[in-house]
Amino acid sequence: MLGLMTVFLLGVATFGSSGPREGDERIQYLNTIYACPQCDGQSVAESNAAVASQIRDFIRLKVNSGATDQQIRDELIRAYDSSVLLTPPAEGVSLLIWILPVVVAVGGSAFVVSILRRRQDGLREATDTDEELVAKAQASVSSGGQ
Repeated sequence: MLGLMTVFLLGVATFGSSGPREGDERIQYLNTIYACPQCDGQSVAESNAAVASQIRDFIRLKVNSGATDQQIRDELIRAYDSSVLLTPPAEGVSLLIWILPVVVAVGGSAFVVSILRRRQDGLREATDTDEELVAKAQASVSSGGQ
């Protein structure tokens, strides 16, 4: 079930796009994917800091002059380091940020399944020996423990 849900969500994330963005929609999108260098975790679209305003102006200028998203990204990283990215790149140590949640989810699911299987294996039908022991114990209790 977890695997099917993962495949579904990855499909939606991959193919859920309504096509390439253009004009103001593209500018707004780009403003939401870059972090304000002075604000902790805020995008340049959300921030009122002067540097965020400068980045918004830079993005608008570059989009209007025909720059690609990758060119804009490269220039912002060159100017502000990769910390300007709200989504960390899937490389190097940052790759752990992408892989670790999947590993934890899969490992946790496997752990829960193994516990449930062990419990299920422990619930077997009573044997004749088990029934005899229960009968003896009941007889012992009803006769006063002698």
